[in-house]
Amino acid sequence: MKTVVITGATSGIGRATAAVFKEKGYQVYGIARRVGTDEGIKYLTADVTSFESLEAVFKQISEEVPTIDILINNAGMGISGSVENTTTEDAHYIFNVNVFGVFNAMKAVIPYMRAQGHGKIINISSVAGKLSIPFQAFYSATKAAVNKLTEAIRIEVKPFNIQVMNIMPGDVKTDFTKNRRKNVQNEEYYGTRIEKSLEVMEKDEQNGMPSSYVGKVIYRVSQKRRLPLYKTIGFKYKIFVGLSKFLPSRFVNNVVGSIYGFTKEK
Repeated sequence: MKTVVITGATSGIGRATAAVFKEKGYQVYGIARRVGTDEGIKYLTADVTSFESLEAVFKQISEEVPTIDILINNAGMGISGSVENTTTEDAHYIFNVNVFGVFNAMKAVIPYMRAQGHGKIINISSVAGKLSIPFQAFYSATKAAVNKLTEAIRIEVKPFNIQVMNIMPGDVKTDFTKNRRKNVQNEEYYGTRIEKSLEVMEKDEQNGMPSSYVGKVIYRVSQKRRLPLYKTIGFKYKIFVGLSKFLPSRFVNNVVGSIYGFTKEK
């Protein structure tokens, strides 16, 4: 029986992905801040912002199973608001969770994958990592950082038969929307632009893909003999990301601004 470890496994994409892997016969370990309730999944509590916490968890897993075949880095969070009025504490925190959480988990699992001679690491990024969204600048920045971290480490660990990739979903209907930290108070200079931008984003998310669909795509990609570097989920998002490679960056930025920026408001 193969083993998959999923961070952020108690809700949203992580939970849906865990369910798919369980159905396919995997031993599934879910890592989260709280213990989940789904049967057939072994939950372990850990703080992804702490390397020591994850190191202890992976040591435990390695003692219980012969191999750790797949790691899916899914744990993440979002904050919204203008860059100017985002607190330094919030900015540090989202980077700690979304970027250093991925770094810590990879750092903890790679020694085991190298020793066993194989492994796959799938980092859940976002289309926002390619197309930065106004008033969600720090979320976009963390996902862009994950993309670049993945590109580099993919090359570094290739000689060990460890494959690393990014999956970039578009809008997905999950509790991520309501759990996003909103910094909209005292936004004197940005008026109602933030609120309008969030209304558009939240509507897109609540009309987005079901997490069960995303989980199935993640599973299918994980079974490929050779992982691609990037996989975008959602037809229209594939088009957006694809066009962004060929169109002038200023034009792409203006298009995103026309959807989420409300720059003409006085």
